[in-house]
Amino acid sequence: PLGVFQPTKKLVLSEQAGRARALEAVRKNAANALSVANLITGLSSVLCSLNGQFYYSCWLLLVGFLLDLADGAVARQLNACSALGAKLDDFADFTSFGLATALLLRTRGVLDGLLAVAYVLAVFARLCFFSSGTAGGFSPLFSLPPHG
Repeated sequence: PLGVFQPTKKLVLSEQAGRARALEAVRKNAANALSVANLITGLSSVLCSLNGQFYYSCWLLLVGFLLDLADGAVARQLNACSALGAKLDDFADFTSFGLATALLLRTRGVLDGLLAVAYVLAVFARLCFFSSGTAGGFSPLFSLPPHG
């Protein structure tokens, strides 16, 4: 009679292991989900700007900003930082705070357009330096020796 309950015991243990794996997957990808949500709000803001709905575009950027704050906090709190998450966050930030924000400038002439392009390139450069790990230290072309 003892062998009859063995498959049931294995089933219960496999369900518990499956539940644990599912919870681990949720823990590891919670911040990534927030980054994807930020990306979606950024792209939606771009679409709203292209359709002349600037009011909604601004609100979507505010939601994207809050999602950007949340994804970093969640990743640190759950200790779920990953290379994929960092790249996804950079892409979402560039979309929301580079492209979508530049479209809100509503450029009318060549100079306005060049300033918008300069803004997008500045956001791009900032994200590149930040993600490469060189954002914290400023290294000038030359340095003065310390006084001693």
